[in-house]
Amino acid sequence: MSIAAVFEYPDHPVDDYLKVFEIGGAPIVEQPARLHHFCYRNGDGFTVVDIWESEQAFAEFGQIIGPVMQRLGLDALPKVFPVQRIVAQDGTVTDI
Repeated sequence: MSIAAVFEYPDHPVDDYLKVFEIGGAPIVEQPARLHHFCYRNGDGFTVVDIWESEQAFAEFGQIIGPVMQRLGLDALPKVFPVQRIVAQDGTVTDI
């Protein structure tokens, strides 16, 4: 089952988000089981939303990103939700 993982960092500048990619490099970016990823500014902070193929794939990614986030003091625990539907840019609808 696909899941959405939502990370909220209301008191961290978006520069901390960018540093995750600088420090983590390719292992952070190259995740074939991550279907979608986006970040948006939220007042003085930011929120990250990932859509993963499965909760297991997300948990495995935690071993990669966890040390990077810890190094930056990004300690928020994600809220995880089952995904009901994905609508692609071309209009393809996938019910999960």
